[in-house]
Amino acid sequence: MDTPKQACWIVKKIFDTRQWFLEKHSRNELEQYQRNGKFNIKKLYIAIRPQFQKVWWKKITTGSKAIPKHRFILWLALHRKLTIVDRLRRWGTIVDNECVLCDINEEESMEYLWFGCRYAKTIWSKLVQWLNEKHQIGTLDDEIKWLTSRNPSRTCGEILVFLFTSMVYHVWTERNIRRFQGKAVEVRQKIKDIVLELHLAGQNERKWQKELARLKNYPSIV
Repeated sequence: MDTPKQACWIVKKIFDTRQWFLEKHSRNELEQYQRNGKFNIKKLYIAIRPQFQKVWWKKITTGSKAIPKHRFILWLALHRKLTIVDRLRRWGTIVDNECVLCDINEEESMEYLWFGCRYAKTIWSKLVQWLNEKHQIGTLDDEIKWLTSRNPSRTCGEILVFLFTSMVYHVWTERNIRRFQGKAVEVRQKIKDIVLELHLAGQNERKWQKELARLKNYPSIV
């Protein structure tokens, strides 16, 4: 059956998909995607779409209550797509390779920025302590695995993921501000900004209320 000329675009797409399949496969193969004599576009879509291995950090990004732009930066970090100095150098861009967040002249890299750098490590460790979590800070992958093990769908897990995602975002923006604008915000203020974001977001999350009521004060910074 030819594609009806008067059909809407979605119907035309369905007919065109059927024709595309017939050009590549036999009619007998097409019959397995029928149900009760009718073509089932869902079965065909599932069969022909690329099958990729599921990433182990999926729940940390897709199910998160974190701010969308924060989740995007975390997603880029997990894919190792942020324009870190070592990556810029591979592209031929000449920039100072020292980490701008600390003063020990270590080369900037994904592994160093999270959490070899004292700036990022201090922020995250203080937030973890603030939640009364007993945890030794590791690498970026270590922290993601830990967050995944904490059940991100539960209240405490959701708050941890929110804080972690916000921390990654603020460390990255602070790095950019220092590197390209020559300005700086100290750790104490960054932590306050992150905590404030948590409480503002928590106003729309009813099941967070009890936990947020306990977290009235800012994390202590010594």
